[in-house]
Amino acid sequence: MIHISFVIPVYNGAMMVERLYERLAPVAKSFGNYEMIFVDDGSSDGSFSVLTALRSRDSNVCAVQLTRNFGQHNATLAGLSSALGEIIVTLDQDLQNPPEEIPRLLEKLSEGYDVVYGLAEARAHNVFRNLTSDFSKWISRKILATALKGNFSSFRVLRRWVADEVVKYKSSYTYIDGLISWTTTNVGGVIVRNDKSDFESHYTFLRLINHGLNLLVNFSIKPLQIASLVGAASAIFGLIGAAVLVAEKVLYGVPVQGWTSLMVVVLVIGGVQIAFLGLIGEYTGRILMNSNSSPKFVIREIKKGTRRSAAKRK
Repeated sequence: MIHISFVIPVYNGAMMVERLYERLAPVAKSFGNYEMIFVDDGSSDGSFSVLTALRSRDSNVCAVQLTRNFGQHNATLAGLSSALGEIIVTLDQDLQNPPEEIPRLLEKLSEGYDVVYGLAEARAHNVFRNLTSDFSKWISRKILATALKGNFSSFRVLRRWVADEVVKYKSSYTYIDGLISWTTTNVGGVIVRNDKSDFESHYTFLRLINHGLNLLVNFSIKPLQIASLVGAASAIFGLIGAAVLVAEKVLYGVPVQGWTSLMVVVLVIGGVQIAFLGLIGEYTGRILMNSNSSPKFVIREIKKGTRRSAAKRK
């Protein structure tokens, strides 16, 4: 039996995974039977060759190669689906999540939690990244059923049964924290170090926008509810305005400025309609993609260590 699995998505991290392995291995060995699952998410810098070399040196290493870049959350999902441990740790490749902090997360998990997050005491990102991260966390707290505060990230520990529920997700759009919130609210957090990394983040502005859309559209109907309220409010204000114009004309003979009032109404109502038609179109497009059942990830190859293969047979 493998006691603990470490899942690390890798994207163009050939220069980082060796350093991560050297720091993670001593921590992992202290837990007895373990495995390290590195998921190469369509890297173009030879990351899988580095992972294969690690696997040849350490039979506890499993190198998973995806056919293309599916994104961090889908790569993590691929790692969770391959993990054999009773406890699973997920962390990034850039060493901003210090492996030495993992025992503290596991100690918190032993208090009875289903999932424990590492909460960064300070973030080593630029101002733009911090602002977008704050906005994402704010949306998460408003939409998801979680009581977590602070800077939670992909540095987390979860129990086997939680991972089993998460990998059942069938949609083409994956957000791991949303899936966890659907599975359990028994979630804890531990304040951990957040080290500065020499690795350049691949989260571009467009990726952050897409990440926000995944959270808003896939895990809540609140945008639709807001659209309905705004539409209803616009209709009410329009009726009130029409009533005022009619009353002024009938009672006081005030002439109605037709062209001006008409253009204002058309621009306001037309703008609201177009904006929310776009939102409805976003939902419709995702329904189409989900009905097509496009894959969340596709594994090209798995390089297993001998110990892991034996554990799988058992």
